[in-house]
Amino acid sequence: MKSSHPHAAQHDRWRRFGAFAASLAERALRGASYNPLSERTIQNPYPVYAALRRRSPVHRSSILGSWLISRYDDVLAVARDHARFSNDPRWRNATASVLPPAPDDYSILLVDPPEHTRLRKVAARAFTRPKLMALAPHIEALAEEIVGRAVGRGHVEWMSEVAQPMAMRVMLRMLAIAEEEEALWHRWSAERARLLEMIATRAERKTAHITGESITGYFRERLAERACGQRGDAVTALAHEAARGEIINPTEAADMLGVIMIAGNETTANLIGNGLWALMRHPDQLERLREEPERAREAINEVLRYDSPVQTDFRIAKSEAEIGEETIRTGEGVILLTGSANRDEAAFREPDRLDIARKGPKHAAFGHSVHQCIGAELARMETSAVIAAAAARIERISLAGPPPRYRRSTVVRGLERLEVRIEPRTRTSGGKSGNGGASAPGEPTAAREEVVNPREEDPS
Repeated sequence: MKSSHPHAAQHDRWRRFGAFAASLAERALRGASYNPLSERTIQNPYPVYAALRRRSPVHRSSILGSWLISRYDDVLAVARDHARFSNDPRWRNATASVLPPAPDDYSILLVDPPEHTRLRKVAARAFTRPKLMALAPHIEALAEEIVGRAVGRGHVEWMSEVAQPMAMRVMLRMLAIAEEEEALWHRWSAERARLLEMIATRAERKTAHITGESITGYFRERLAERACGQRGDAVTALAHEAARGEIINPTEAADMLGVIMIAGNETTANLIGNGLWALMRHPDQLERLREEPERAREAINEVLRYDSPVQTDFRIAKSEAEIGEETIRTGEGVILLTGSANRDEAAFREPDRLDIARKGPKHAAFGHSVHQCIGAELARMETSAVIAAAAARIERISLAGPPPRYRRSTVVRGLERLEVRIEPRTRTSGGKSGNGGASAPGEPTAAREEVVNPREEDPS
């Protein structure tokens, strides 16, 4: 969101200039830098991550006032170390300016065990295997409907016509929210998601806070309405828990529902978009998926590693800690570059290549230990259903415009738009298309060079 206010625009320009200058100084001193305000970094952070891993794997960022951790082993070590690293903003000192949100934004995301354990125990009941399996037929039918409509049109904007409706409608179904409210929730989701963004403007943060209050108020009303109901949705289940008051109260329940709704929508929509774009740039892998549709789940896990919809995680040091050759002091912020960890050459063979049959360590996209994403399996189910439906129905898919651009974000990674042209498969087309279902010669190759391998010499 860009502000039209002249003072806000001037502040943003000075902020960019300051970040650029700091980035140049860091690169001269440490051999690497990370400028989250650089458009080149936003569009393709992976060369920047690689430079950090090689030259400054535990990097003190003057731009962010925090430490950046970029190697796979270090990222996992910090994520699992709850004794020394916290999610609670009350541990931070004044220099950890970009993370996490202000303490008055209470959230299950911002607490540690045992409080986190208590809240997660309740939230997990919405994602049990029986409940997810009960959703599976709806997810598969919805994917067939949405993808089928896209194939019928022939020319679609994949994000707004496939990825976003798929993710949002599953969440609406899960929480028993009327489909007529879909547009409202799309707006609320986009606004609230900026709260955790490191480069969000003051105006965006203010809007995120206001929207958060609206979401909490909305779910307080739904919880009160369903406290005596017998529906099988997640809101009714939490309403019963909150009414009993033994484990969770209404404020915590309303916040939890907001987190479930926003995270479930944003993560999955971006995974569906990133997944298709990754497969379009690797037509051999798209063809392999068409020939071996049973690999859909493996393909989604590989996309999560290759171009994750969540690129960073946050911690604050509760006590002094040694990471690599650096000392992180109490109260200092730590940014875990999970997107970098997923491309670490020490952990993954040929990490910059998409391989849906990849074997090896688990990706870091959904977090680890007690803070592992509780809705990870639901996101996989939705994305697998969409990709499988697309692979079965589409003969050829190509860009219908210039290479897509990523949204202005360093935490949530997703495409602004993805304009594609689709040729449907016919019953007589057999199992293969001549080029693996990708675009005409030259189109994906050019796009891949521009997006995946930009020049690294830009100091910003």
